[in-house]
Amino acid sequence: MLFINLLWCYLQEAPAVIESYYNKRIVGCPGGEGEDEHDVVWFWLKKDEPHECPVCSQYFVLKVIGDGGDPDGHDDDDEHHH
Repeated sequence: MLFINLLWCYLQEAPAVIESYYNKRIVGCPGGEGEDEHDVVWFWLKKDEPHECPVCSQYFVLKVIGDGGDPDGHDDDDEHHH
């Protein structure tokens, strides 16, 4: 059980950093290599919301490298809704 707790802490402390020009993007996790590989799990990764793959427990974080905003062009704080 100690090994699992240490592994969980390591995965949280060393997440996969995914870069994006926007505040969210779709990410696919294929697991690791060999026996750790699994079918791709797709999910939305959002700024300031780390995500854990439900299959392999890999953690992902989003690093916004652009101006941010929604990829569809409609920010949550946009006053001009169409």
